[in-house]
Amino acid sequence: MTSATLNRKSRIPIFIGLCILAASILYPVFFLAIAAFRPRLDYLRDPLGFPHEWTFANILAVWNGYGAGAAFLRSLLVVSTALVIVLVFAILAGYALAKFNPPFAKVITGSFVSVMLVPGQVLILPIYLMLSAVGLVGSYASVILLYVATSLPFAVFFLSLSFRSLGDELLDAARVDGAGFFRTLVQIVIPMAKPSIATLAVLQFLGMWNELLYALILLPDDSKRLLTPALSMIGEKLVNNQPLVSAGLLIAATVPLLLLSLTSKYVVEGISIGSSK
Repeated sequence: MTSATLNRKSRIPIFIGLCILAASILYPVFFLAIAAFRPRLDYLRDPLGFPHEWTFANILAVWNGYGAGAAFLRSLLVVSTALVIVLVFAILAGYALAKFNPPFAKVITGSFVSVMLVPGQVLILPIYLMLSAVGLVGSYASVILLYVATSLPFAVFFLSLSFRSLGDELLDAARVDGAGFFRTLVQIVIPMAKPSIATLAVLQFLGMWNELLYALILLPDDSKRLLTPALSMIGEKLVNNQPLVSAGLLIAATVPLLLLSLTSKYVVEGISIGSSK
């Protein structure tokens, strides 16, 4: 809309600014990638220069020798499980709040917003004591339940706004054709709201994948560490070996970068839909 109203000369400063912004984002990723594939001596000779040697030894050392590979798989399992649970409940609850006008709908929505305003650090002690009382501290179930509980308020609020924008005419037509609740939800609502659901999935996945504090507290056993806490421990031991640290960070960034590349189309569409409202 804005680009259509600007002439060619007015777009040039905007284009230059966007290029500078893109470079400031891409350069740290580029630097991280090349540092991960450099021998330590080559890195020490010229930390900011282009590598003279390339090696996979850093990746293999962090993956096998320091347990990042097992932690990667554990994180993938825990985060994927929590994300599926969040999306299922958020879709059901968001659709019900948006289209069925349940009693106290505004109170429920307001409670979600109020919960999102509470800092996560305030909940550390009560959450730990509650999970410890039921014997879940030290198990993957504790982290999954925590991720689900802390992610659902925003997820339901986000999807309820998205579902509210869907036209009632299609839903009424589906009911006239005999479609039940779940058939309408699966065949009409979810496909129409796919950009919003994809955007939510990416945001929630990134938040869970990069979460450190609760994963560190609730899983104190080294054999059960998730990837982010495991890398934090590795970083403390290898603070003077930047190529190994970069290799660990590159492993952690692989899944988010792959996820963003696969869903970028839906994320951009979902953001544009949200900004147009």
